[in-house]
Amino acid sequence: MKNEILSAVNFIVSNNLVKGTWGNVSIKNNDKIYITPSGIPYNLLKEEDICVVDLNGKIISGEKPSSELPTHLEIYKNREDVNAIVHTHPVFSTTVSLVTDKIPPLVEDSVMILGPVINVAKYALPGTYELAYNVVKSLGKNNAVILKNHGLITVGTDIYEALIANLVCEKTAEIFIYALNIGNFDIIDMNDARILRDKYLNSYKYSRWQNKTVKELMILRFF
Repeated sequence: MKNEILSAVNFIVSNNLVKGTWGNVSIKNNDKIYITPSGIPYNLLKEEDICVVDLNGKIISGEKPSSELPTHLEIYKNREDVNAIVHTHPVFSTTVSLVTDKIPPLVEDSVMILGPVINVAKYALPGTYELAYNVVKSLGKNNAVILKNHGLITVGTDIYEALIANLVCEKTAEIFIYALNIGNFDIIDMNDARILRDKYLNSYKYSRWQNKTVKELMILRFF
């Protein structure tokens, strides 16, 4: 688990989804949560720095978990299907958070992987349970939620899905900004959006693949 956290951190850094020590990653494994620590630069992060807490946030090992631990705990508490969370501060998603309360169903991959509508959670101070509750409410059953004046959180059945969701949401936010600048734009009908989302959950969702070779290829490709 700790190695997967380090790989995920390298992934979000290399894809310019975070700067400095901002952002955080966690993976839930049974009754334990592995999460990035607070305040350690990603390029210096080692396996022994990764914190482990129980489902109530009690520290099992490590010194200081990410300050956003309350949000991670609340998501895991409310979403039994979620086993990984990626929180980043990407440019386009954060920009969208300043000007609207949602991204409508624009493109098929976003609708399928993230959900029909990407909501923007109400602002609250970072590291607070108020923010955690706002995030859970706006996330709903989706795989992405944008945080007002803050950043992006994506979730997944595993860390691979959560990372891909982060990339797809950032790409969708970029498309949305371009569309707003151009003027009028079309969206996908909400009924069609729900059909696309169901098709992903029931057919396309790669984290349900049981072929070990495919999983290994996913690791090589994205890590």
